Amino acid sequence: MKQVLGRFGHSLVWKPLQLLVFCLFGLVGCATVPTLHELNYTDGAAIATLSSSVSLAYASPDKSISGSGVIMYQKPGQFRIVILSPFGSVLQEIYIQNQQITILDTGNKIAFTGNLSQIPEQSYFSGWKYIHWLVDNEIAMKSVGDKTVQRTGRNGELEKVVYVNGLVSEKSSDTGSSVKYQKYSVIQGIAVPLEILCETAGKDRLTVTFDEPEVNTPFARDTFVPKTAQYQFYPLTALH
Repeated sequence: MKQVLGRFGHSLVWKPLQLLVFCLFGLVGCATVPTLHELNYTDGAAIATLSSSVSLAYASPDKSISGSGVIMYQKPGQFRIVILSPFGSVLQEIYIQNQQITILDTGNKIAFTGNLSQIPEQSYFSGWKYIHWLVDNEIAMKSVGDKTVQRTGRNGELEKVVYVNGLVSEKSSDTGSSVKYQKYSVIQGIAVPLEILCETAGKDRLTVTFDEPEVNTPFARDTFVPKTAQYQFYPLTALH
């Protein structure tokens, strides 16, 4: 079974059985992932857009959930995440425009919207509060080499960043949140992490595993505009 989401002249194919197997363990059976020192990427090459099939996993001290879908990203701050059922139907869609998030429950025709900061910490969506921090990586340069630096992050928090071969391997904030970038692959000269692991200060964990991502392909103009006709809206505080 294949679910195809049309995008600006070409298609993104979701492979449900494959993604369920991959969920938390990466690309099983593929070639050995090169170390960061072995990656031969192009200095200064950067991601402007990204689209990929993904496996998503959320876990907190008292609950967990996992699933598969599609993620689309356009720099500097637009996201669309489509959550699919094992049978390929759309369960939820998440739209993020800078600090604004809209979550569509497609089956029940209800929507939740508001500022990212309003997402309750103990909800399945709490990891998305950190989405901009996850993707806020500077342009990779081999001359940076291997080092650890402390700096002020995008939210004014002090953060520690670990570089390996000019690539961000992990970073952590003084508030207790951390993110690791793993299984890097070079796509069109750009070093792309195929697995991102985020842990919040409250010990919630969000794992995003990419499958054959495409980079720097233009999106249709309405890709990041939610279609909300017939939806009943609720505040983000109603999430659980």
